[in-house]
Amino acid sequence: MTISTRPMEDKDLDRVTYMEECSFSMPWKREDFKRLIDDEGSTYLVIEADGEVVGAAGYTDQVGVGYINNVVIDEGFRGRKLSYKLMKALLDDGISRGLTDFTLEVRVSNLPAVRLYEGLGFKSAGVRKNFYERPVEDAYVMWLYTSQRGQ
Repeated sequence: MTISTRPMEDKDLDRVTYMEECSFSMPWKREDFKRLIDDEGSTYLVIEADGEVVGAAGYTDQVGVGYINNVVIDEGFRGRKLSYKLMKALLDDGISRGLTDFTLEVRVSNLPAVRLYEGLGFKSAGVRKNFYERPVEDAYVMWLYTSQRGQ
């Protein structure tokens, strides 16, 4: 299987929106992704397996901090370390653009995602009570400081 990452383009919007709808109880809409790929302060990447888009992730630059606002991998491609490769490419992109830190929220019950982020160097900094809806659930607030990456 040939794996590659690249910037998300308009031609990817339908596929990414479909993956989002299959993965989340409150999925982002096509317009949400479109707005962010058109925003100069945001970066969105897709990951392809043999030329097929199988995941997407993005961040928004918030005064030098990369806010990871969405990560999705096609259900049929989970468990293959694609989310790690995608997130690593996203973090490398942010660092190359001068971002100093990264942050995100993740459902406390989403243990595979928590392990992924911890494997990339993120650390939990607290909990946001009732952050998610459908179902209502707390979120871990996680941070990665680039000076600590890889430790």
